[in-house]
Amino acid sequence: MYYRPKIFFPKRTYSMFGEDLVIKEFFKKKKNGFYVDVGCYHPLDGNNTYLLYKKGWKGINLDINKLSIELFNVARKKDLNVNVAVSNKSKRVKVYYRKKINMLNTINKSFAKNIFKKGFQTNSINSNTLNSIIKQSKFKNKKIDFLNIDIEGNELNALKSINFKKYQPKLICVEIHNFKMIYKNSEDYFKRNLVYKFLSSRGYKILWKNEFSFIFRR
Repeated sequence: MYYRPKIFFPKRTYSMFGEDLVIKEFFKKKKNGFYVDVGCYHPLDGNNTYLLYKKGWKGINLDINKLSIELFNVARKKDLNVNVAVSNKSKRVKVYYRKKINMLNTINKSFAKNIFKKGFQTNSINSNTLNSIIKQSKFKNKKIDFLNIDIEGNELNALKSINFKKYQPKLICVEIHNFKMIYKNSEDYFKRNLVYKFLSSRGYKILWKNEFSFIFRR
């Protein structure tokens, strides 16, 4: 059984599937918190942290799209907004995209080939680990209350780039993809996924889920 909060639309949600309402309910007693949003895309549209920002929280927003970060710098001035790719290594990486700002832009070539059937463009960007990004920021000594990861096929590498003992994320929202529909008749297909196995091994359990968006709690 998975947690199904009593959320009745239309409550104001900025997320794709109402994830932010689940997150807000989980942290309803916490006025000031710290979040890290990896693959933040847009400061409001389809965003899982804007409700927390409105509540007074602050955090770090990261995206491979320069335009996305420019929008965050306008709308989310209290946050740290960085144009960078997140992975388990610091190096120069390729970006695969169809539009300059798009939810599906990625540094995972296999994902790009699967999604962008009509082809894609490429450019390059620096990648860095979450450990390094946080360490270099004003939030370096803070534990993470909420970690959001939506980077189109590179989620596992992002998770591997953070020190869980040091930062101890309380709640994690992450995508688990099943585009090839290998397990299309199985409700627990996600349990075969490396992201699920990685988080389970660190003591996380599913709080909420839909087809590919999963919220884990410690």
